[in-house]
Amino acid sequence: MSRDTTESAGRAESAGRAPRERPEAPSATAAEARALIAAFVAAAAGLAVAPAVFAGRRPALSGDRGVGDVAALVAGAAALIAFAVAYRRSYMDPDRSWLAERPLWRRVLGLVALSFAHAAIAFMVTWASFQIFQRAFTGLTLDTFAASLLISVAAALTSYAAHQSGSRMDSYALSNLLATFLAAGVLTSMVTTSRSNWWEVNFSVLGAADYGVALAFNGTLVTAGAVIALLAEYMTRDLRALDMHRARVGRPEAATRERALLTCLVLIGAFLAVTGLVPVDLVMPAHNAMATSMTAVYTLLVLRAPAWLPGLSRTFYAAGYAMLGAAVISVMLWWPLGYYNMTAMELVVAAVVLAWLVLFTRNVAAAVEDVRRDGDSSALRER
Repeated sequence: MSRDTTESAGRAESAGRAPRERPEAPSATAAEARALIAAFVAAAAGLAVAPAVFAGRRPALSGDRGVGDVAALVAGAAALIAFAVAYRRSYMDPDRSWLAERPLWRRVLGLVALSFAHAAIAFMVTWASFQIFQRAFTGLTLDTFAASLLISVAAALTSYAAHQSGSRMDSYALSNLLATFLAAGVLTSMVTTSRSNWWEVNFSVLGAADYGVALAFNGTLVTAGAVIALLAEYMTRDLRALDMHRARVGRPEAATRERALLTCLVLIGAFLAVTGLVPVDLVMPAHNAMATSMTAVYTLLVLRAPAWLPGLSRTFYAAGYAMLGAAVISVMLWWPLGYYNMTAMELVVAAVVLAWLVLFTRNVAAAVEDVRRDGDSSALRER
């Protein structure tokens, strides 16, 4: 009798809590409205900056303190602030409340790394866009009013996109962000280095002090490492949800090896970050050891994926083996076959590792979605 009364009280309490929690979850409409407000504020800031910067001159679209240079800085700052505000606000969502429960240092590290990544992407995309337009409109210069409008538009677009990303960040979006950030950072380092023959040495030489892009290249690696470590936190939620839902539908034998998987992800992120912190021209053996260790952990993940993460599609496992084989062949083409140089080998291996991480995240997210649908269907049938 007392147990029934307690269970009834528990259900009543749960039912009473639900209405109070629901208003706290940010709605999609409210998120869109806030993203638009952020865009308007960034646009106004862009309009205010240009007259002070371009007073008394007609700037070109890019180069020599041109419109693109200023627009990239303003866009980067707008993206950083908009993302940080939106991401911190997303803690109010019941589905993301676990973000606020982490230790302070992990909250700060995640917020700083993701905000910087968004700011860097906004800066690089804006800067590259104006470079392209300058080549399309050779010799074009602008007055202050036209320059203000372009900077305003760039700031508004990047602020809106960053705010949307911060409001909806999950493991799937985070993996896409990682790929975009790494690709943009590395490509920017390649095209802005002061040594046009960098590729004749090796890939890591972009982080050397005398190649002109050391800060950009090494900063990209360090930030990407922090993002991968943060991805492990998101994956923790996905893997636990996967195990919980599989247990509910009667598949406890398909439990994941969460600790092993996440340890490997954190190690990959840590090795990548240390690779950036220890440039090749500072301590080459340590730099190479970190890069090699990262590749070794990736190899272990691919080989053990069927045992540590059962229940995914055979296509995913086969793709992992094929990608690992491609990395091995790439190394052999460098040594002992000598078909191409070390730079080409490093680019291929880095691309393979990054691509597999994205596939890994997407497949886990898809598996979570599948078992949730199965659980919902079972619950409906029981009713």
